[in-house]
Amino acid sequence: MTWVGVLKIVGRVAALALLLVAMAGPWTLDIHSDQEDSCSAPLVWLGDGRCACTPSLWTLIGVSLRWGNDGLFSLLLLPGLPFLSTMLLLVLDGQHRWPWILHLTAWGLAFALSIVAAVGFWHQYGATSLRLWGIWLGTAVAGAVLAGEILAARLSPGRAARLAAGAN
Repeated sequence: MTWVGVLKIVGRVAALALLLVAMAGPWTLDIHSDQEDSCSAPLVWLGDGRCACTPSLWTLIGVSLRWGNDGLFSLLLLPGLPFLSTMLLLVLDGQHRWPWILHLTAWGLAFALSIVAAVGFWHQYGATSLRLWGIWLGTAVAGAVLAGEILAARLSPGRAARLAAGAN
């Protein structure tokens, strides 16, 4: 196995671990009215008579299942798709091109969802949104995986041979 192949496997396993950590971290703010003195940890004081808890993605998925909200459940599964696609890619060991395309698509969708949500929270809550480290870590991991996969594909030793064969 080439050094690029080893780096791909190590990077994919590390990305899976970091994605699980990110999914366990806070992904949103559940806001309610309260007094500042009664808003203590793990709650976050937002000011203007607002206090919030910070549920994880797992909590959000559980709540959407309990309430039977299929649309929300489907949206919340987007960050879980990269986990499944990465596992598929690790099992198939890069023998086919379609799992890699599925892998990039899943990470791209997760990246798009998490960056839109993270930027939305930043726009609405400013520096308070930095407490949502789960969504920020998820965004960073997705972006790093996309960049790493594209870079690894460009550095792959077989790439030059495939390009030369296609030119003939």
